[in-house]
Amino acid sequence: MNADLGTVTARVFARWGWKCVPFVTLLWTLFWPVGLVWLALSLARLYRSTDHSGLARAERQASWLVSWYPPGWRARYGEDFAETVRQAILGGHGGLRLALNVYLESTAAWWQADRRGLVTVTCWWLCWVPLGAQGLAPLAIKLGGGTYRGWFLALFLPGVLQWGVITVMLTAGAVMLAVAVRGTPALRQTSQSCPEQAG
Repeated sequence: MNADLGTVTARVFARWGWKCVPFVTLLWTLFWPVGLVWLALSLARLYRSTDHSGLARAERQASWLVSWYPPGWRARYGEDFAETVRQAILGGHGGLRLALNVYLESTAAWWQADRRGLVTVTCWWLCWVPLGAQGLAPLAIKLGGGTYRGWFLALFLPGVLQWGVITVMLTAGAVMLAVAVRGTPALRQTSQSCPEQAG
């Protein structure tokens, strides 16, 4: 196992695109113990190869926080903001409060810069709730004859309405996923064109 899991997955996805998803899903379903061991070894190798000094850790956190902003904003203000965040982290003012502040400010920057990009990112984040957690999971429980209701909205309703709510959730999740997939190429084009505009 010379290649780590992330590299192999990226190469397969770069070569085959979305067509590889069913095949990769089938492989993970059949060989999940091998996949978990491979994942653990890949993460251990990544951890050992990472510089754990305070300065390197602050640099990684700063670049991660700056990546939350839209591409145009990063091209204009990214270096200065990264230095400010780096100094805050090194000064002991990092952590959850800094991350929440950056999250709120980056969301506002997305709203001002590119609303289509924000809709795409939001759909990527949230489509899994109606599609998986409120659609596919209750569907599996209902088809399996289970009685566990958990936090699944559809299973708290009378029997007549359960199928309708499951259908609405699956449809909403599928629409959000379609919006996310459709908006992703435009998001990539925006991020590739912004450094040219800044220069």
